[in-house]
Amino acid sequence: MQILKSTSVIDVTGDDAGSFIDSLISNSINENEVKFSYLLGPDGKVKFWFIFEFRNNEIKLFQTEENLVELKIILEKYKIRINCELVVSKVDKFFEISENNELLKIKSSISSNKFIDWSQIELFYELPSLKIIEKGLLPNEINWLESFVDFNKGCFIGQEQASRVNFRGKARRILKTLPDSTQEIVKIN
Repeated sequence: MQILKSTSVIDVTGDDAGSFIDSLISNSINENEVKFSYLLGPDGKVKFWFIFEFRNNEIKLFQTEENLVELKIILEKYKIRINCELVVSKVDKFFEISENNELLKIKSSISSNKFIDWSQIELFYELPSLKIIEKGLLPNEINWLESFVDFNKGCFIGQEQASRVNFRGKARRILKTLPDSTQEIVKIN
């Protein structure tokens, strides 16, 4: 188990906040839950991964400030005639992350003196950095697929390609964290 401290958030507020984000991200949104999710491109490749929380018709997206600024730009492109606001702000939010039967579990946590940051979470759980994502990864090329994608959800950006790849068979490559704390996309034979 690791404790993550997030210092930045996108607050998504407004009457359409829940339905807007739900139509775009790869995981299902349920009231009072904290989950991981991807924002995929139309080609089914991962553009961003983040943690989200849905409470009182307000969604909070957590990641590094750099990633959230980029994510907000993408979300604004899809926000046509949608009644919601996207605001990047500072916050101190703690999450408890643990592994359980090949799933990555997350829940809100109280503040802690022992925590790690986003770059350490990426290395510890072999999650892609923005630099690695730019090389073009499919969701099944990253560990924890079932924790980030709900294949029973219905439509979201990149859903058709992600489902096709998931049900087609094994990935041809996978993201690995090396002993020197670097990440590499490794081909699987």
